[in-house]
Amino acid sequence: MIETSIAISVNRKSDIELIQQKIIERSLQFPVYICEYENSYQINFTSDYEEWELDTTILNCFPDYEYTTDLERGRKEIRIQISRYQSELCTDGWGRRLENPLDETKYLIKKSVNKPENFNPKIKVLFEDREQYYYVNIVDVINKVTNEKGFLLLDDFKTDNEDDTAEILKNKLYKSSLEAFHSGYNKLSELVDSDFRLHLEYKKKKIREIEKLPRKIIRDFIKACNSFEEVAMFKNLDKELVYEKRLNWRTILQTDGIAEFKEYLNSSEQSLCSKNLKIRSSWTFNLPNVNIGVKYFPILADIQKQPFQKYGQINFTLENNMIICIIDES
Repeated sequence: MIETSIAISVNRKSDIELIQQKIIERSLQFPVYICEYENSYQINFTSDYEEWELDTTILNCFPDYEYTTDLERGRKEIRIQISRYQSELCTDGWGRRLENPLDETKYLIKKSVNKPENFNPKIKVLFEDREQYYYVNIVDVINKVTNEKGFLLLDDFKTDNEDDTAEILKNKLYKSSLEAFHSGYNKLSELVDSDFRLHLEYKKKKIREIEKLPRKIIRDFIKACNSFEEVAMFKNLDKELVYEKRLNWRTILQTDGIAEFKEYLNSSEQSLCSKNLKIRSSWTFNLPNVNIGVKYFPILADIQKQPFQKYGQINFTLENNMIICIIDES
């Protein structure tokens, strides 16, 4: 059996006698509970029928009022509120679960005397810092069979289709242009999500293009360091190169210019070359700075000892596709 729980909030206490009389006239064959609160009455009952006629009976008592399920901005007085609820466990006469159990609330409010709110059919959507525009194109029509006037949506959300050349979506005839606009807005999500995925793919592609050359320059430099090939090492080094060797975030050595860097590499103190550095996957780009993670096995004086793999960081600063600064924390 399908049971519907119905709750009626009477927010003007002076209305309770009238509403109670209308309920009595319905000759309901079940108990009706009426609770009094400081500023309102609450009526509750459960029926094996939705009792839609009761809504009409109540509405006829208030000719200057109308029902709505969508409260407007600038909240109006809700004179009466009617809610219906059906459990998802309810079954019909054949024992089948309900596909769409009721769960709705309608409000009795003063009829609006204002003109319908105008709207802009052009909708702005932000794809990060990029503005993308969509359009809800609406046409007014007349149903030739019923002579009913209404509005339909055009199947075009990408352009401002002023000449109505797109196909018409004939799934529903909307009573107002605002209702059609809201429906069109809801239909946008799938299209917007698809476009946003393309936006992210395009962004990744552009990022890969921007990072391609810096990655090659750094890989070539590390490769040259591992084989101690001086010509290849200096190919993309700026003549004003600054090299810092850091230990525990403190600078323990610094060279300024190519000449000092060469002198350092040819000294017994150098610890950059011939370490067989391997670049890890942790590249961090914040151009012009690029930070890479490296790993290597240190060379031990006692060749019989098993070395433990070590990890470090090297930060590169690039300008005009030349390395102008290296901060070595490996």
